[in-house]
Amino acid sequence: MVQAVNAPSSMLAPTLRQLRERRGLTQAELGARADMAAASVSHFETGQRVPSLDSLVKLADALEVSVDALLGRAAMDDRVDPIFLRASRADAQTLGTLKRVTAALLEGLETDSASEK
Repeated sequence: MVQAVNAPSSMLAPTLRQLRERRGLTQAELGARADMAAASVSHFETGQRVPSLDSLVKLADALEVSVDALLGRAAMDDRVDPIFLRASRADAQTLGTLKRVTAALLEGLETDSASEK
């Protein structure tokens, strides 16, 4: 028997609203971040319209989530800070610097916790 699968577009409206509200943004603020009108955000949230691929990417970037998360295809893990999503989109040189800094910070934490024992 074939199981019914929700179309990604049906998951977009509630997910978009949830993500926007979780970040404390109004429709106008999200629209400004995504370079679109607040009315467009409203239409997407109510399911009256489905965004183009370009608009979908702009919304995901403005909310600092993946397109898959926006479409409800990936779990939204509240433990992942949006800064790490931004970092993952950095150029190779910046990403290398971030890795070295993170490794040094984690090494320092491990050294501190070992000395406390």
